[in-house]
Amino acid sequence: MSLLRQLWLVVVISTLMAFVGGFVVNLSTARQYLEQQLLTQSSDNAASLALSMSQQSKDAATVELMVSALFDSGHFRLVRFEDVNGKLVTERRSHEQADEVPAWFTRLVPLHVQAGTGMVSDGWKQAGRVTVIAHERFAYHSLWHGALTFLAVIALTGLLSGIAVTALIRWVRRPLSELVAQAAAIGERHFVTIREPNVSELRLVVRTMNAMVDRVKAMFNEQAARIDELRTHANRDALTGLPNRDNFMGRLRQAMVDEMAAPRGALLLIRLHDLNGVNRSLGRLGTDDYLRRVAQALSGIAEEDGERLLARLNGADFALLAPSLGRARAEALAKQCLLALESLTLEGFAEHNNLAHIGVGFYQRGSQERNLLSAADQALAQAENQGSNAVVLDSDADDDASTVAEWRQTLEQALAAQRFELACFPVLQRSGELLHQEAVLRLRGRDGTLQTAGQFMPMAARLGLLPQLDLVAVALACRQIAKQPKPMAVNLSSASIADAGFLTQLQALLSQHADAAAQLWLEVNEYGLHGDYERLSRLCALAHRFGVKVGIEHFGRQFGRIPALYDLRLDYLKVDGSFVRDIHTHSGNQQLVKAIVGVAAGAGLQVIAEAVHQAEEWTTLHALGVDGMTGPLATEQFQG
Repeated sequence: MSLLRQLWLVVVISTLMAFVGGFVVNLSTARQYLEQQLLTQSSDNAASLALSMSQQSKDAATVELMVSALFDSGHFRLVRFEDVNGKLVTERRSHEQADEVPAWFTRLVPLHVQAGTGMVSDGWKQAGRVTVIAHERFAYHSLWHGALTFLAVIALTGLLSGIAVTALIRWVRRPLSELVAQAAAIGERHFVTIREPNVSELRLVVRTMNAMVDRVKAMFNEQAARIDELRTHANRDALTGLPNRDNFMGRLRQAMVDEMAAPRGALLLIRLHDLNGVNRSLGRLGTDDYLRRVAQALSGIAEEDGERLLARLNGADFALLAPSLGRARAEALAKQCLLALESLTLEGFAEHNNLAHIGVGFYQRGSQERNLLSAADQALAQAENQGSNAVVLDSDADDDASTVAEWRQTLEQALAAQRFELACFPVLQRSGELLHQEAVLRLRGRDGTLQTAGQFMPMAARLGLLPQLDLVAVALACRQIAKQPKPMAVNLSSASIADAGFLTQLQALLSQHADAAAQLWLEVNEYGLHGDYERLSRLCALAHRFGVKVGIEHFGRQFGRIPALYDLRLDYLKVDGSFVRDIHTHSGNQQLVKAIVGVAAGAGLQVIAEAVHQAEEWTTLHALGVDGMTGPLATEQFQG
């Protein structure tokens, strides 16, 4: 029973008890008073009648006339005259009852009216006796109406008390509801604070709860800072702040096998000329500053495209991974890098114009890392032999001749004809059972060939078609789930979730496929959010209304502050494959993944490792507490 009902019950019972107690006392007092008044009325009228009769003739007619005159006033139940010997001379008696008063009330509150008597004299002799009993119906009327009035006053008082209690409870219930919601959120590992109420008893409780939440948040922030520190230490170059060789190699492997990645691209190896000579000229501190300036100049170029990755491989060598570039654009990018480095000559960091040499290798999805690195290294060696600031491109490269206009026509026709399909890849739990399937969109050309998402998604992003393609992917996944009820994950672009129109259409789509939505997982690339997690929160709020799970993929790839996971209401994280590569030999990444698992567990999130290739990697991840895996090893185990 709710507190409000209990209080209402208390009010009702209290009102009834007050009524009963007051009714008994009130009626008892009123009855005594009325009985006394009736006795007085009887005695006074008996004395008055006796006096009148004493002054009149005592014949039967006169006596009866005087008795009738008093009785006919209607206020008496009995008027009687007896002679001196007690013989009845005349009597008038009324049997009328109080018609407006219920019989049960008269039985409940009986009035005992005593008779009033008066002696009639004839000269000096006693002539008889008069007996008068007042009628009690008027007293009953008074008692009944008094009881009704008393009941009405008590009922009104009880009603007003109940209304006041209801208002009080509603006033108190607001902070109570907030407190309950806070407790429920904490139970779900979402840590929120609420305002302190005006109720002093609750204020202390809320203040204590808020203090606990603040301590938990502080603990999570400390853990997040620890993750940032581990990630920087294990995957960042200490001098320039760029990704180091290990992190770069992990990203390179992922770019060459990821279905969502561009199907081709270029690798630029940039080697600074005569770093030892620079060191002799500028000294250690000057050389460090020189390398930082080089990193800053190259970073400006890399940041022009969010898919590019700049890293420092060793002392004088930098690498720039540029997906989707063909031969002509790769050459232009290499020359742009050299042009950016020329400013260092003007700043006094270089004494001559021979700043760097660049070798460019090209890859396609499925290529081997060692082959790409070997091709880029050979091109770099040739560039060093050619002279100052030389750029050499590997000969094994071609350009995609498709124009923007052709891509626009292809994608618009495919959207109109619904020529999209889903390719699914398994995500396995720790037990080896299927957790969900990753659904990747593919485009079937008019000739029947299939194009991977990496081939058409970059151009779709350029043309602003990503929201439409994401809705197509969600719709296809819902239909697939309806046919074969298995959990399925769909990737959404950050551009889509930033579009209010997309969220409206997504809500309509989920409403249409409400049954399938409970098996749907949606994930967003952390890098595309650029630290703006508000739009991800809006997606989570929408998705959770339909039972859809939401997560972040490529988690940790963006070198920045870890988001406040306890505020986002996420369901899972997919740790970027760059931290998974050879993790069994990389103690730094082991500590990083363990810290991520600890924070995620505190926030109630599942942790899934991306791009697991080797059994040794999964053994290590399993020991670190990771909940699931994707990648070639997962596909192999699932099919096997």
